[in-house]
Amino acid sequence: MILIITEEADYSSSMVINWLLYYRINFIRINENDELHVECLLNDFRITNNSFNFLLSEIKGMWYRRGFLNIKIEKSENEIINNFKKAEFAKLKQYIYYKLSLLPNINSFTNSDVNKLVVNDIASEIGIITPQEYILSSKDELLLLDDLSQYATKSISGSAILDFGNFYTIGYTSLLNITEEYSKFFFPSLIQKYIKKKYELRIFFLHDQFYTMAIFSQRDETTRVDFRNYNRKNPNRNVPFELPIEIKVKLINLMNRLKLNSGSIDMIVTPNNEYVFLEVNPIGQYGMVSVPCNYYLDMKIANFFKNNTYE
Repeated sequence: MILIITEEADYSSSMVINWLLYYRINFIRINENDELHVECLLNDFRITNNSFNFLLSEIKGMWYRRGFLNIKIEKSENEIINNFKKAEFAKLKQYIYYKLSLLPNINSFTNSDVNKLVVNDIASEIGIITPQEYILSSKDELLLLDDLSQYATKSISGSAILDFGNFYTIGYTSLLNITEEYSKFFFPSLIQKYIKKKYELRIFFLHDQFYTMAIFSQRDETTRVDFRNYNRKNPNRNVPFELPIEIKVKLINLMNRLKLNSGSIDMIVTPNNEYVFLEVNPIGQYGMVSVPCNYYLDMKIANFFKNNTYE
């Protein structure tokens, strides 16, 4: 039986499940809002809620897509005791994640959130080209850069969607404005040298295999700096792409260093044909690569479990 840990609204999980059903592979889908109860047995754990009941030993493969195991803790009237219970259950949950990580798997909870700054340092050590970047928080330091118009800023965390209830905002990569009046001190911000591109690449990595799409975003002023600022009236051209062997070797080295067996990688190819690494998202969306390029990635994910687990 395959365990899928995900979110209720995740479309990719549902598409992979369609293939598991086709292959007649048993599975359990746990969404992060599913309230779970854990019973500790002699050599096993029983996990239950209103929809399912299974032993941890019955799980033969695991796909960590998103979310977490929402284990219910019975509260007492004493807050000190409650805090102790939370600490105990945190370690118990950590152990369950560890046991699942020993199975044939695609990613895990423990490395689902990588630090962009750390990843870029490791990529540079490996010999992958990365943008020149700084973390700045003062106007004086910012003005030491040679030409502000040649620099861009983006979020450090990668999460740039802010939900205010009745509206939300999306943060994109933006060029610095040389005419703007900057505060003497500001919140620590990631500043990168802007790199002109021939095209950009979105790469889905799955167990040492690469499924790459080239995005011709530089031809449109709307998407030139950040292709996520979609032009829905005149979409970018997207085509399948084959990475050079030397780039594949370096990226496999990077993913091994990060202990990731899957993820979405962003790169830029410059007019001089240099490959520049931007970031990797272990739980990034891959449908935007799969559909235009006919990679059938949902099927390939299901095939991994079909070929590496048994019922």
